Amino acid sequence: MICALSRPEAGVPEARRRRAASDSGHGHLWQLPDGTGLHARPAELTVDDATGRLCCHLCGRWYTSLGSHVRAHGHTADSYRSTLGLCAGEPLTARGLSAAIRDRQARRYRSNTELRDAFAAGAAQLRHTRDASARLEEPEQRVTRRRAALQAGRETTAARRRRELDDRLTRLGHPDLAGYLRSAYAAGAGLQALAAATGLGRARLRAALDVAGVAVRPTGVNTAEGRRSRALSADRAAAVRVGTDDLHAWLGRRRTEGWSLVRLAAAVGHSTHWVRWRLDKTDVRAG
Repeated sequence: MICALSRPEAGVPEARRRRAASDSGHGHLWQLPDGTGLHARPAELTVDDATGRLCCHLCGRWYTSLGSHVRAHGHTADSYRSTLGLCAGEPLTARGLSAAIRDRQARRYRSNTELRDAFAAGAAQLRHTRDASARLEEPEQRVTRRRAALQAGRETTAARRRRELDDRLTRLGHPDLAGYLRSAYAAGAGLQALAAATGLGRARLRAALDVAGVAVRPTGVNTAEGRRSRALSADRAAAVRVGTDDLHAWLGRRRTEGWSLVRLAAAVGHSTHWVRWRLDKTDVRAG
């Protein structure tokens, strides 16, 4: 979902605009599981493209850095990220400010030998501490920790998939997946079209159809009529590819001119066996 950001009124002081935004009393579009209303979508940072500032999820105000502001809401930067579902290492500063801080620190690091030595010593100490912790940790503890990390990753992926599916359903004008599947499938949409519209894989789509109570139509039977229809379709496509109305005559002429089966196959977009079969029908020797 894309949120349209309104531009500030000209001539209105920033502090006044912020007070007006916080006192507007408009409804919240998003909520946390505990019912806390949010001014921006959870699990992502909302950025004003014009100013680069970030929107505080809890009050709706805009800042170049949320790290110190979130203390007013009783949060640290880490607890704010955790509560709002943000990545643990995601910066809570505007991109321009982050870039300026990064460049300043990089220049200081390059120009200060003592600082580089201190960083190297700290990194060595950290590696030593990690190695010692790994040696002390029991194998079962390591397995438990890794499983917890994997589960957290799965939950993050599942949440992202749910958000993407909700966005697709919103664009399709349906409030829920089951209702959309029943409506679209009854209207004649096939599994491939449903998968493209919802972004679901084959297994997830079939499971969703089962949950929605949709009985999948049986696949067609390979009849002689069907085979003839597919053969005619292939002939028409090959004729369009080489720019002729009579594919058999075109193949006969080109073969008489000395075209090889490989060259003919490349021209019509089929195999040499297919070309040989078509030439047999034109009474031209395939060779």
